[in-house]
Amino acid sequence: MYDKIVDILCAIKEDQPELRPLLSPATDLNNDIGLDSLQMIQFMLKVEDQLNVVIDYDQFDYEHLQSIDTFMTFLKSCQTQEQSLYEDVQK
Repeated sequence: MYDKIVDILCAIKEDQPELRPLLSPATDLNNDIGLDSLQMIQFMLKVEDQLNVVIDYDQFDYEHLQSIDTFMTFLKSCQTQEQSLYEDVQK
């Protein structure tokens, strides 16, 4: 999941080829990368599409962007909710 998020960030910030080696799980998605609002929307849509996850925007908060690691933890909680919903349908 980490590598895919890094790929998405580098694709969105294609004008900054020096970005990839600077990224780590502790990288702050708000302050270290400098995504503007349009880039942030692109990032969220690509994450949903490429990681096959539905982001729960009712639960989403800017604190989930404190680091890539924090964002991955949030995404995992979204996957769990989706899987639970799917499992409920199967019963």
